[in-house]
Amino acid sequence: MTIFSALGAGNMANAILSGAVAAGCLKPEEIGTYNVHEEKRRAMAAKGYTVYTSIPELCRDSRYILLSMKPQQAEEVLLAMKPAVSSRNVIISIAAGISQKYIQSILGAGAKVVLAMPNTPLLVGCGATAVACCPPTTQEEFDFVKGVFSSAGLVREIPGDKMNEIIAVSGSTPAYLYRIAQCFCQYAVQHGIDEETANAMFCQTMVGAAKMMTETGKTHQELIDMVTSPKGTTLMGLEALEAGGIRELIQSCCDATVRRAYELGK
Repeated sequence: MTIFSALGAGNMANAILSGAVAAGCLKPEEIGTYNVHEEKRRAMAAKGYTVYTSIPELCRDSRYILLSMKPQQAEEVLLAMKPAVSSRNVIISIAAGISQKYIQSILGAGAKVVLAMPNTPLLVGCGATAVACCPPTTQEEFDFVKGVFSSAGLVREIPGDKMNEIIAVSGSTPAYLYRIAQCFCQYAVQHGIDEETANAMFCQTMVGAAKMMTETGKTHQELIDMVTSPKGTTLMGLEALEAGGIRELIQSCCDATVRRAYELGK
């Protein structure tokens, strides 16, 4: 018997499981996995996890089941789960766009569901995960799930019907920040600064700026004002960003992200 098992063994599932083990929340022997790829099955077995040969076998043997497959595979996986899922199982979905309603439409109205939207910084213990408890999941079961995710970062509860919107705030956002970092580093290289130095300086600046936002108690505007002096370099840069439509560009990015999540859930 295993306590917590993952259907799918990609980067996100790996990050969640590794974080839970590192924090002592779960032991390797309490974890199960299922994956269609032999290479990934071997990698999971090497970590001491139980590797199941079928989805129904995993469902019958595990209490908490993490759905970490691609959203496009959700129907196929849920249908395979259906004969083996019972009231003892808690289904944890991290698949973008897959709602409680959709999961229960296949597994039954009594299926216990927790929706979660983590991000890849879980891999380094600095993740951010939004979670929503869906009835009839109990508070005790929900607290256990939150404990697993909090072992590798920050956890915040949000309404289940806002799970698609949070993707634009934290789920997909690491990729957007990496793209911004890439642009700044490319600028530095173009002007004779080596890439390693530029990346180190930019990353430390992001870390420091994040701490300023979370630890000083100041608003975003107050922090902007701390860096900006009249007719100074920062002001010129901010004006260029506004002239370039930064607000509209970010709004468009978020809208596209959320729109795709709803499309995947149909």
